[in-house]
Amino acid sequence: MKKTLFIILGMLLSTQLGYSQETAKVYFMRTTGFQGSAQGFTAFIDGELTCKLNNKRYSVHEVAPGTHLFSVQFAGKKSKEKAAKEQITISVEAGKTYYIQMLFQTGILVNNLYCQEVTENSANTILPNLQEDTKCL
Repeated sequence: MKKTLFIILGMLLSTQLGYSQETAKVYFMRTTGFQGSAQGFTAFIDGELTCKLNNKRYSVHEVAPGTHLFSVQFAGKKSKEKAAKEQITISVEAGKTYYIQMLFQTGILVNNLYCQEVTENSANTILPNLQEDTKCL
């Protein structure tokens, strides 16, 4: 009887510990079309290199709950100051999924690259046209 009680107590404790460390999922999606398709885009979470994505690809990342900064730039292993101006801040909750689309905007003199959070419905129309990149670094 004591042995059974200890097993049940151990399972309950391990379940509680696992739940408190739950993460959120973040999708980075890249669909830039022909413009900018030759070069990989570098994604950052909290200034740390997360992924390099080529065109028509997406990646999935586990993120701890809390407020995080997401940014994208053309190249490099360190987040540049320009990217910091165009970063987005998202408060992520454990067990939820967030979708970030990498957008490329052409201008007369300067091209612009930035992130935009999209809804699950929008992501569901984009993701079928992309391939998952599990080795995106």
